[in-house]
Amino acid sequence: MARLITLASHSPSGHNAQSPRWRVIDSAGQIKKLAGTVIDWMRWMVDNQPGIAAELHMARAIRRWEAGSDVILRGAPAVVVAHAEKMDRTAPAACTIALATVELAAVSMGLGTCWAGYFWAASLSFAPMRKALALPDGHQCFGALMLGYPRFAYQRLPLRRPPVISWWDER
Repeated sequence: MARLITLASHSPSGHNAQSPRWRVIDSAGQIKKLAGTVIDWMRWMVDNQPGIAAELHMARAIRRWEAGSDVILRGAPAVVVAHAEKMDRTAPAACTIALATVELAAVSMGLGTCWAGYFWAASLSFAPMRKALALPDGHQCFGALMLGYPRFAYQRLPLRRPPVISWWDER
């Protein structure tokens, strides 16, 4: 993980600000606790923002969690969080690029990743999640990846639609 993060530290960033800071969580107990905090956020969302909760299938995720399935962090052995100062205008793009670099490089090291979208969303709006992450004052999570050894080996990439390209020629 340290090699991946070191590699990601060379990712492009606006003004070469090198904004991303990293929190690596590799304790199974802490990962489960954070996943449970995300479920608490989902319960809050179901009660207080039912339209958004329905769009994001939160009630189903809660039911699966209650049935014993970790649909949030999927039992990953590690979660890598990219964070930076909230007011740093370069941070959102820099952290996303750095996490994408980790995602792409992990494959070459025999590792698998998955973006932790619910985790990230909870960190933005749910005070108990922000407290549980214990990021430095003034910092915010700009994205997170689950990291571990892949359970499945895929023989080919998922099919992709052709790219939509608009050429601009001033002739």
